[in-house]
Amino acid sequence: MIVKNEERYLAQCLSSVKDVIDEIIIVDTGSTDKTLEIAKSFNAKIFNFDWINDFSAARNFALNKCSGDWILYLDADEELNPKSLDDLNNYKTHLPAGVYCTVKSLGSSSTNGSMMKYPRLFANVSGIEFTGKVHEQIIDSLRKNKIPLVESEIEIIHHGYAIDEEGLQKKKERNLSLLLSNENKKSNVYDKLKLVQTLISLEKFDEAEVRTNNLIKNKHISSNDLSLALFYLAQIKYEKNDLKSAQNFASKSYKNLNTKSELNYLLYLIQLRFQNYSEALKYLLNSINLNKRFLESKSLIESENILDQTDLYLRAINLCSKLDKTCDAENLSMELSQYISTEKQIDIKIVQPFFENLFLNYSIKESDSKLLKELINPIHLNSIAEIIKFCKDDLIIISTLNLLLQIFPASSIIYKNLAQLFINSNQEQAIELFYKSLEFEEDPSVYINLISIYISKSDYEGVRKCFNQLQVNCSNKPQIKQKIDLLEEKLNPILNNSVQYQPA
Repeated sequence: MIVKNEERYLAQCLSSVKDVIDEIIIVDTGSTDKTLEIAKSFNAKIFNFDWINDFSAARNFALNKCSGDWILYLDADEELNPKSLDDLNNYKTHLPAGVYCTVKSLGSSSTNGSMMKYPRLFANVSGIEFTGKVHEQIIDSLRKNKIPLVESEIEIIHHGYAIDEEGLQKKKERNLSLLLSNENKKSNVYDKLKLVQTLISLEKFDEAEVRTNNLIKNKHISSNDLSLALFYLAQIKYEKNDLKSAQNFASKSYKNLNTKSELNYLLYLIQLRFQNYSEALKYLLNSINLNKRFLESKSLIESENILDQTDLYLRAINLCSKLDKTCDAENLSMELSQYISTEKQIDIKIVQPFFENLFLNYSIKESDSKLLKELINPIHLNSIAEIIKFCKDDLIIISTLNLLLQIFPASSIIYKNLAQLFINSNQEQAIELFYKSLEFEEDPSVYINLISIYISKSDYEGVRKCFNQLQVNCSNKPQIKQKIDLLEEKLNPILNNSVQYQPA
């Protein structure tokens, strides 16, 4: 392990492995908290390393201090799943290999978690070293030294991204700084791809596009890395609202990466924006099946992020409802029930009737409130609300949304969907609900709805106020900025005060 000021998680990490490992190698890069005290309490061998903005350099220093036949490497904010202790122990008598482990990153209240497979356990043989200044990796070295790679059921739980948005942003900025600090040196394609990925995550799309284009022109880039670069370029073009280019680059990438769940998901989003709903459903179902294979460890793809399977199912149910594919929606609802039943360890006989009622009858009972909280994550409320709106009875929709609001009182999504139901029948109530929604999230569609209501009321001062808030709070994303610019052109007479307030 390499550590610095890790007192928050270190004891939890070391406790998870203490009964199965023979030595603990801790390389400290300048801790000032209780990190070293905690490490000593686990009889760790502690070494100091002057930090040089290079994770691989620190990892390789630690690697040289290891005396065991096998090496498991962890971050301080990770822990070994207790169920994996026996699996890990079994490798002590295994022939030298690199062992794929599942790394499960927990999400927060506002972000999805993710999973990936990567060799975190490997035989301690000469010639093995980490590469990559950030997101250091061992797999290239294992392959170069002809060390076989094998699958396993070992799971590592990562807590580091279960933080607020500000903390997550700081992590991304730190990674960007480290990657950029290597700019003047000869960096490999892996580092360049990680730099592009980090820029995309920070929504620095223009810079990401320039660097991706440079990568694509590289004559020495491998076929796989080229396909990945094209996938990133498709993401960038999608975020910049250039849908034709996004589709073009995604299609080129698809030739080599058709088993990539994320790419199928991106193609679903692109087709959805084109309103090609049948085509969108095809890619979404591909994404569901590929993601499911990865969750069940049946996929051979390595270092692949796993998508939120519940979200994928909900989107597919929504799209099937839009296409009047009732039978397909029922089957997907059953699959979702089975998945959540296993994931949350709740009897399928309880889960399935609940979802059938919600997605086919668009209603829930007050007695289901506790179950509702157990089965539904707030990040899925938007998809659920969209499905409920297929109900033809507004009273049932309002009743169901109000019950959801009791369970999730800070949900901007539920307030927004309730407000939309009152736009034609009770504009004042709609306005009140829309503003309540804005207390929890700056959603551009809410401002646009409010502008529409104010225009219908001939309240042009309300239009100007709302548009100003929209411009100030939501212009940071290219897709939204384009829509705001178009809206500004249409509203020009009102915004320039050439149209005055007229009583409704």
